[in-house]
Amino acid sequence: MHDAWDTRESWSTPWSDWVTDDYTYIKPNGERFTGGETAWEASKADYSAFKEYFHEPKWVCVAEKVDGWEFVGEATLFIDLTKEGDTKKGIDLDGRRWDLGLGCMFRFNFVKDWTAKHDGIKIKSFQIYSDSGPVVVEMLRRGIMKPEDLLSSGV
Repeated sequence: MHDAWDTRESWSTPWSDWVTDDYTYIKPNGERFTGGETAWEASKADYSAFKEYFHEPKWVCVAEKVDGWEFVGEATLFIDLTKEGDTKKGIDLDGRRWDLGLGCMFRFNFVKDWTAKHDGIKIKSFQIYSDSGPVVVEMLRRGIMKPEDLLSSGV
């Protein structure tokens, strides 16, 4: 699933291939979206602000539950924004240069669904813990956002 998200492969298939009907997505600012398609589209919308991105895992803790798994992990989210800038501030372990490298925590709830297309697993919930400040500042600097956008966007 990780590669399918980073390559956006998952974006070209139905949401129901990946998430449950009651899927919940929680943004770093606490904004919550619930309902399979609605929450899936909100997840994609946040990531669509980036031209490219890559999650470089650091560690993960997985707990097995009756209906699936709880997954909490830390990663560096490397991103390139949609408008070019002067410097690349992040370098991943493969030496690739990125506009930014952000420390993030992720929490997933995966459930077993033997009808699911991806190894019998679907995502029931996804929450991101991250400081979006560096991204917002860089987007303002590059003219991708305007200061007034901050008042209406829920960033």
